[in-house]
Amino acid sequence: MIIAAFSAMMMIFLGACDNSFDPTDPVDGIYSVHGMLDLLEETSYIRVRDMNAPFTLDATEELDATVTLHNLDSGEVTQLSSNVREFEGVYLHTFLFNDGVVPDTPYQLRVESSAGIELELNTLTPTLPVMQVNRDNNACTTPINLVFDPMNGGTMTLRFGLEPDTEDEKGRWGFLFVFEPTRYTDRVSMTVNPLNMAQGAAGRGGTCSSLLTRGHLYLAIAHYSPGFYEQLNQEVTDILETTRQFGGFYADTLAIPIDTSQ
Repeated sequence: MIIAAFSAMMMIFLGACDNSFDPTDPVDGIYSVHGMLDLLEETSYIRVRDMNAPFTLDATEELDATVTLHNLDSGEVTQLSSNVREFEGVYLHTFLFNDGVVPDTPYQLRVESSAGIELELNTLTPTLPVMQVNRDNNACTTPINLVFDPMNGGTMTLRFGLEPDTEDEKGRWGFLFVFEPTRYTDRVSMTVNPLNMAQGAAGRGGTCSSLLTRGHLYLAIAHYSPGFYEQLNQEVTDILETTRQFGGFYADTLAIPIDTSQ
């Protein structure tokens, strides 16, 4: 099992400056929240900004906010500490959670000002099912049935590839399969032909031995909290909605052995 590199996406996700936004509530202020609870990483990152503060270095150096994460099953409450860094003319306040995220668990994020103004965001983390691989043999043209069970209403995306991503370059990947809750009940199941998936990732025809030179078909998995994938991909139309993105997530890459001689 190879854990997929996700740092590039997180940099975009957490580092976007959003300087096009204007203050929206001069009386009470509005908090902008962008963050993910990552099931596979040691640390999860949550960016918080006061949308009522001008987007300048002086105005953003301090953030009047206490940020806590609540495990609604266990009752555990964690006050999050923050890292502050300058980025494109403002200071970004990114809060860290280092205690490990529990799958299939309700969490609440609370952001509160010294004046008592509070924002609460809830999410249910995705399940973390072990993938079941069903096939008669390892031959390149033998269909593979993949099952993820149980699911709890979160969207899962799957993409097959010829090689995994590395720090230096991206791997070669094929079509993105999106399994939204409307496409499954309690589990995600799909059957694929390894050769067809390899040809799709390569963007051309070819034999098993010429395409799968590493002896594996790679599978990139991304799994989101219920409604979170849709929230991240919605059209930006409402500043109060699109600046409150919070949910659970994990990304992983699996290597499926393939006998290219068959």
